Amino acid sequence: MTTTEKDYSKRVSERLDVALRISIPDQKGETVNISATGVYFEVITDDIDAFFPGTIIPIQIRTSATTPDFKTIDINLKGKGSVVRNDIRDGNRLGVALEFTEKIDIQMV
Repeated sequence: MTTTEKDYSKRVSERLDVALRISIPDQKGETVNISATGVYFEVITDDIDAFFPGTIIPIQIRTSATTPDFKTIDINLKGKGSVVRNDIRDGNRLGVALEFTEKIDIQMV
């Protein structure tokens, strides 16, 4: 079994590869993928300890969508998640896997 097959077998829900703005306390980043159970995002930070596995982090994700009648609506997703792992990328860029610990609040504004 390859690593990819092993990773896919652990997934509870399908992931959507999409780049969205994500806000974390005192940080801003961008999602790499998102699912019903969590999100993987990248952030530039000097405080890697803030993303230590097990840390609970409040998040806010903003995006927009087009309705069938071609109106644009803004969508705001808010919730909390627990850091599952972090991956040091280039320099102070960090990849963070976050599992949602509560139902995500979805607001259309």
